Amino acid sequence: MPDGKNYFSKLYLCFDGLKQGWRGSCRRVINLDGCFLKGLCSGELISVVGRDANNHIFPIAWAVVCVENKENWKWFLENLRDDLQLNDGFGITLMSDQHKGLLEVVKEILPIVEHRQCARHIVANFRKRFSGVHYENMFWKASKASTEPLFNAAMKEIEVLNPAAFAYLMDTNPKSWSRAFFQEGKMCDVVENRLSESFNSVIRDARKKPIITMLEEIILYVMERIYNLKIKGSSWPDYKPCPAITLLLNQLKKAQRYWQVLPSGLNQFETRNMAESYAVDLDKKTCTCRVWQLNGYGCVHSVATISFLNRDVSGYVDTMFYGAVYKNTYKYLIQGMNGSNMWPPTDFIPPLPPMKRRMSGRPKVNRRRDASEKLPRHTVSKAGRKISCSVCKNVGHNKVTCPQMKTGVNGKGEAGGVNEKGEGAGGTNGKEKGEGARGVNEGQNGQEAKSVHEGQKGQGATIVAAGRISKRKKSERIIKMKLAKRVKGKDGKGETSANPLELND
Repeated sequence: MPDGKNYFSKLYLCFDGLKQGWRGSCRRVINLDGCFLKGLCSGELISVVGRDANNHIFPIAWAVVCVENKENWKWFLENLRDDLQLNDGFGITLMSDQHKGLLEVVKEILPIVEHRQCARHIVANFRKRFSGVHYENMFWKASKASTEPLFNAAMKEIEVLNPAAFAYLMDTNPKSWSRAFFQEGKMCDVVENRLSESFNSVIRDARKKPIITMLEEIILYVMERIYNLKIKGSSWPDYKPCPAITLLLNQLKKAQRYWQVLPSGLNQFETRNMAESYAVDLDKKTCTCRVWQLNGYGCVHSVATISFLNRDVSGYVDTMFYGAVYKNTYKYLIQGMNGSNMWPPTDFIPPLPPMKRRMSGRPKVNRRRDASEKLPRHTVSKAGRKISCSVCKNVGHNKVTCPQMKTGVNGKGEAGGVNEKGEGAGGTNGKEKGEGARGVNEGQNGQEAKSVHEGQKGQGATIVAAGRISKRKKSERIIKMKLAKRVKGKDGKGETSANPLELND
């Protein structure tokens, strides 16, 4: 393989191996994102990721550009529109960050598409101006509100707290980040662009390598992923919801016990919980909370109504989440490609690598975590582990709570101890056999503690603690020892100084 500088000259040679694509039936929600490339391959990698019927990541396309700007996004979306036959974007939903160039290009290339903005990026910019957990809680309440009355109530709380914060959020186009304004029938109610972030995390190591090696590793990852998911879903029933959707339905079944169902027609019902009430129509598969129309598999009100009739909840899930659609998504596989030794020659002029853009500051490789994200803690559980004391060697306590480390002298003759700071407790024990020890701490005279081992059997141990060695005395002792080593002779027998330092001071 060529070195890092000559990798770009081999791009046309591997074009025949990379041009083999695949077609699938993923959901009509597409996530757009871009990430930096560090190492031998400079630039940025822009990608588009979709969702399958089991809420899994389905990588669709990716490309390497010199910089993430309006021109490069336009070129990328034009190729994406032609390959996937998106036309003007009817029935498609895009989700991305607040990149200004991307917002303008989407309106130009796909004018009818529903373009959502990631709520996490919105709240990150919102936090820079209005910090506080109250602002964030009220923002997420407004973002996840499924109806306009709930959205207006959440925004009213923000306006009462701070009118400037309310005006800032209204200027960010709430129709692009609040569920209350999402179009129905798209089978996706998410407000965050988590799929693209997960894909960028997987290819983090590949982004540091040269361009051809990076592209090969991404293709191998996607090729293996498609095969594994195809094998995993081969045994799923065709006309039943996928396992991930079944888990979501089970969670809704647990929450249905708080709702009372009242019939109002043949298949029309009203669900009520205290002051809240919503109307459910099983024939139209609608609920006035709009959650059922947004996600496609149901809400707590619809699940409570279906269970009230003793019917199967999975029968009311949209067919987009069935196993047959999942299998159709992974029907087309990525074909393997030959190595560089099998690449045919080409008459095209070898491309040159893009010019490096020197950004201010130290280049970052890992994804920049938001302030609200918690770092994972690597801890080891100590459940079931027996603690042993390092002093008495008994099980059930440590040296801090050891009874032999108690200060003072009791009548039973418990042995005292000396801690690390030089403090200790005195005691005598004449019953136990062993070697005794006597510690004398002459803190008043500024001398260190001395330990005298008498080694007499049958006699008790006596420990006397008279003070504490200060840090200052300890540092003076270390300095004296270092100076004493310098004035001593090399053979260690004689001293080269007329007035050698005394170490017993």
